[in-house]
Amino acid sequence: MPRVLIGPTKTDIHNNEYGKSYNLLNNLYDDNFTVDIYTRSVSDTLRPENVTVYPLGGSNRISFYSYLYYRLLRELREGSVDIYHHMNLSYRWFNPILVSELHDNVPVVVGPCQTGHAIMAEEFNRMLSSWVGRNLPRPFTDPLHTIVDATRDVILDPPRMDLFKRTLDAADRIVVVDQEAYEMYADLVDESKLRTIPLGVDPDVFEYSEPDDSHELVAIGSLRERKGYDILIEALDQIQQEYPEVQLHVFGDGPQEDELVAQVKHLDLDENVTFHGYVDQSIVREHLSRARAFVHPSRSEGFSMVRLEAMSTGCPVVVTNVSGANEMVRDGEEGFVVPTEEPEPIADAVTTLLSDYELTKQISRQARDRVEEKYDWRKIAEEYLDLYRSLSG
Repeated sequence: MPRVLIGPTKTDIHNNEYGKSYNLLNNLYDDNFTVDIYTRSVSDTLRPENVTVYPLGGSNRISFYSYLYYRLLRELREGSVDIYHHMNLSYRWFNPILVSELHDNVPVVVGPCQTGHAIMAEEFNRMLSSWVGRNLPRPFTDPLHTIVDATRDVILDPPRMDLFKRTLDAADRIVVVDQEAYEMYADLVDESKLRTIPLGVDPDVFEYSEPDDSHELVAIGSLRERKGYDILIEALDQIQQEYPEVQLHVFGDGPQEDELVAQVKHLDLDENVTFHGYVDQSIVREHLSRARAFVHPSRSEGFSMVRLEAMSTGCPVVVTNVSGANEMVRDGEEGFVVPTEEPEPIADAVTTLLSDYELTKQISRQARDRVEEKYDWRKIAEEYLDLYRSLSG
């Protein structure tokens, strides 16, 4: 029976609606394959009988990845692996086993690969501070910041890109999530290696419900500059002039929260905006199920899972034209696709939905149909199994 070895996945696999690894792996039902996965930790034991997860632990990412690649290399060298799958390779990241060509001619799958998103300078510094604080002793933090700031573009990025390219060169198949990712990776590797398989959503978790005839809007995500909430609040200022009872519910937290709260107060929108912070996903789903629209005002985005989750519940979406948006959401059918950085088109799209309940219901049903047709995790897992079959034959 062919054996698929997967690792790394995302650092942890947990039973939550945002766990891409969890949702894909939990649908790899096939009695003709065994699937073994190495990850850092796991909190859930429900998975197909042919799938086994091995949590490796590790006090931080450095220790985890060091031990992970040691275990993977040992497995590959023992000769019991028929397909090796590096899951969720980040853009400009690398796999030392593949770079060093130590995988002994085992067929290699890399992906799902996304375009990623631009990281604003201040956001990068916050991310670096967080990572350094968790993984390195304090005396190293200030010098590392200084070195990274001075050398990132000129010294650090070229070798990272080289290692990334060498990782891709070692792959037999590279899975990309949408057409934009396909075009990006086609500039790096032979197109014959590429296979497009999107990410998905569990329609049984994000159940369909016809939206209420309400004036409730929902936004979900971390509160940071690239998510564009400042633009959404400007748009809401225009919307409430026509619909003073409109309510925006924001779910998520992050470094821009104080700034956004101040913006709401400055525009006198305190009665129209509620910041819920991080809450249980059941509460988010409840709001999505009755909202008139989900608004996603990002300046930059990878493949957006939250768009799919809103569509699965039947919530019409208003999204900015960032990576993959036009492919996932057909403008005027499952929602509206608007330019980035512009509050007025967001306001126009939302008021169109608020003014026409019959249109809202039509778009709601079309959004759910789109998910069932193209983005159901069960169908996506079957595409991965087909890919494994093609490589194991």
